[in-house]
Amino acid sequence: MLFLFFSLATSCKKEIKGDSQEPPTTSENATINTWVVENMRDIYYWNTSIPSDRSLDFELGPEDFFETILNKDDRFSWIELADDLEDELSGIATTVGLGIGLLEINQDGDVIISVRYALSGSPAHQAGIERGDIITEINGQAMTINNYQSVLAAYYGIEPFTVQMAHINENNQIVRDDVIELTPVEGFQEQAIHLDTVITTPGGKKVGYLFYNRFLNNQPNELLEAFNKFKTEGVSDLVLDLRYNGGGGIWIAAIMSGLIQANFNKSEPFIQYKYNSNYGTDTYTYYSLFGGGSDDPEDVESADQVVNAIEALNLNLPKVYIIATNYSASASELVINNLRPFLSDADVIHIGETTVGKNEGSITIVDERKPRQIEWGIQPIVVKLANKAGFGDYPDGLDPQYEIDERAYIPWAPIGSMDDPLLAKAISLIDPSAQLSTSKSMNIKSRTARSLQVVPVEGFEDRVNRPVPVDIGNRFKKPINR
Repeated sequence: MLFLFFSLATSCKKEIKGDSQEPPTTSENATINTWVVENMRDIYYWNTSIPSDRSLDFELGPEDFFETILNKDDRFSWIELADDLEDELSGIATTVGLGIGLLEINQDGDVIISVRYALSGSPAHQAGIERGDIITEINGQAMTINNYQSVLAAYYGIEPFTVQMAHINENNQIVRDDVIELTPVEGFQEQAIHLDTVITTPGGKKVGYLFYNRFLNNQPNELLEAFNKFKTEGVSDLVLDLRYNGGGGIWIAAIMSGLIQANFNKSEPFIQYKYNSNYGTDTYTYYSLFGGGSDDPEDVESADQVVNAIEALNLNLPKVYIIATNYSASASELVINNLRPFLSDADVIHIGETTVGKNEGSITIVDERKPRQIEWGIQPIVVKLANKAGFGDYPDGLDPQYEIDERAYIPWAPIGSMDDPLLAKAISLIDPSAQLSTSKSMNIKSRTARSLQVVPVEGFEDRVNRPVPVDIGNRFKKPINR
């Protein structure tokens, strides 16, 4: 089996002059905030909109101060303690390993948790919790539309907590089951791939199915192994499931695009960047994005390895079926948008819902001095992104060709199940003889959702897997050394 190792710096970290430190009499907040605003004035996409220093309150806490310098059109830049920021971008978290959705039922304000997935090896997975399971209480407290935020505080904390499991009976009533205690694990590493398998349709077509939950630059080999399986088994079609994928690194997104598209050519333009006036615009080919244009021989060697792997495992597909929803953002949207010039708009078949609308890229900025003197890090928007045809205007998201909301079918079917309405639609398009979209099981799930009057809780975002802007990492056009 093909198995390659790549070395890659997954984020571009801006270095700060040692002599830029404020005098000892300056308050800690002022020191941090001065560092923040100096970096933002240089590299932030909307740098000219930052208020003048005399209009800023440098004594505010870093998070509050950061909000005062963001442009009104910026939905996605954030500040966080540097270690936590770097962990989050690497898929590392303190968690019990659940992805959750909140649903309001019966129009009376009651809220339930519907489990999207349980991460392999996590406390939730080991406790037997699965996709489609229902949770009605946390620490003995039921959730309502008015209190769910405070009740979820224990779920997002670091201390053990209990969950009341439940199921829906044949009369569409929610019935309590066991109470399970869960203990969050510090430093848990998520695997980007939740499932890779080959589905054989009734008509004999072999379809690769990849449930990909996060674009993690530190997991290229897992992606290559999945495509090696698809290639070896001779798949003719691919369903790429990005329904909860909030984004991640552009490097791994480009690898995925190259593995999918027909007639891969490393020298073709893949993406266009538009920075602020300090840095202008640029276009990257696949090869240059992978590091092939670098002055560093190790970067060039890594780029050659990536290209060789893509050429060996490329599926050479004329079309691809991508499941994406209003939780799909950033690098997920980039894959959809950037494949279209290679395959055509009609042949990148988007099933699900309108996506989030993150057509922007960011980098990680932390203090590189040793010892570190600023304990905070920032992830600012630094670039607008476009595909090779120049299109990148989707701030309101990308619309599907086939609109389906999985929340209209509960309980949710297991990942990869033919009872899942989104996957069923993709398979029926690939092989019309499958006729999966009218299955008895899905009709029952649809009636259950209508009976319970299920609606999503507006404004809820699962903090364990929140959308993040595309991390353009060490491919930032002009590394800064201060």
